[in-house]
Amino acid sequence: MSSRFDEKRHVVIDQYGNQFEITSELARGGQGVVYRTTDFDIAIKQPLGPNGKPDTSASLQEAFARIRCLPIPERLPISLPASILKSEPGYVMALLNEMKPFSSFYINGEDREEMKKQPTPSWLEGMKREYAELLMFYANTGSSKRRHYALYKCAALLARLHAAGLVYGDMSPTNAFIGEGKPCEVWLIDADNLRFERQTGGPSVYSPHYGAPEIVRGIDSSRPYSDIWAFSVMAFEMLALEHPFIGRAVLNPEGDDGGWDSDDWDDETDSGDKPSDLDDQAYMGFLPFIDDELDDTNEGMTGLPRELMMTPLLRKLFQETLGIGREKYWRRSSMMLWALGFAQAHDSMLVCPDCRMSFFADLDECPFCGRTHPGYARLRTPEWSMVIQVEDAPFELALPHRLFNAFSLEYGDKDEYYAFVDYAGKIIKPVRGTERFPDSLVIEFHGEGM
Repeated sequence: MSSRFDEKRHVVIDQYGNQFEITSELARGGQGVVYRTTDFDIAIKQPLGPNGKPDTSASLQEAFARIRCLPIPERLPISLPASILKSEPGYVMALLNEMKPFSSFYINGEDREEMKKQPTPSWLEGMKREYAELLMFYANTGSSKRRHYALYKCAALLARLHAAGLVYGDMSPTNAFIGEGKPCEVWLIDADNLRFERQTGGPSVYSPHYGAPEIVRGIDSSRPYSDIWAFSVMAFEMLALEHPFIGRAVLNPEGDDGGWDSDDWDDETDSGDKPSDLDDQAYMGFLPFIDDELDDTNEGMTGLPRELMMTPLLRKLFQETLGIGREKYWRRSSMMLWALGFAQAHDSMLVCPDCRMSFFADLDECPFCGRTHPGYARLRTPEWSMVIQVEDAPFELALPHRLFNAFSLEYGDKDEYYAFVDYAGKIIKPVRGTERFPDSLVIEFHGEGM
């Protein structure tokens, strides 16, 4: 079979003679494209050349053998090649059904058209329609709470790779996937660039707009520090709805007013290796972080208020990584700290029943629509603190490992105990796993009807 797809069935064949019918394109990045198949848990990855077409010169057999020899930690949710396609570039890999790339957290043209069909909710009345549509999409895709969870799981995955001495190499919203359900799984899908960290040399690949300055400028090769940079850029975009380096210096170099402000809520050539285009300067790290505490020449103009979706710890991690870490890469915060920070943020948030936006439980009301927050219980141990939102009826809840034990990258989400929760009666009691909770567990009830 020499053609890319069977003309009628879009079938590809692997080296063992297995046939896979392609159904749709799942994600596309700078190096390749991923397709769904009719098999529940199988996807096809094909490398792309500079022209955007399948790269027939790709040496997949060699790459396949190299990846399989790496000391990848057990039970790590990364989709590795299972077999090579026959007579055309590409390979077969496992992927859980119904997973979506992190890019699904970014609004696209199709999403915009869908939002245009929906009426403006009352909590967004008076806001410019284009911004209202963006926040409607943000709420529809889980608001900041779901984004925190996705980023926590992704950071934990990268931290485990780094602990094994490995570099992922191409972190981007099209290479990280999130599943449905609670808790949902997060996978990395592109293992092509997975390798050991090297002192010097070695290949460096990055997705446009996510490459660390030292990589984009050709100063250094890919390292854990460059993975951290790409992750933090992606994380900032997902939460704040603006790129961390596209600020006033790029959007408004002449000093005109624009973008969102507080009221919404009631080109010159440079010398050397610096490009003349301001966007290119921003993506290459020549301009300061838009939230830089020491330099406001490129301050943000269009994003959401940071205090509404970032804890003080997260804001500190962004400062260290994208502010100071822009030039001093060794100051970038480790993936372990990112995982801890996003897990803490997720466990501190409630979801407003009216507008579906997330907000921190220590606020008296939803900062987006003004609704008094729903009843909730706060569970505290010496190791952790988390909030559980009120439900209409008694229900059963799994309490995670991180609530009772030291924070773990691998087991933080593991179900430790199962509890029966009744807010009306102010009762949380064990159902399975133990006859009584540890004495260190403190339970407080707050909010409506408490």
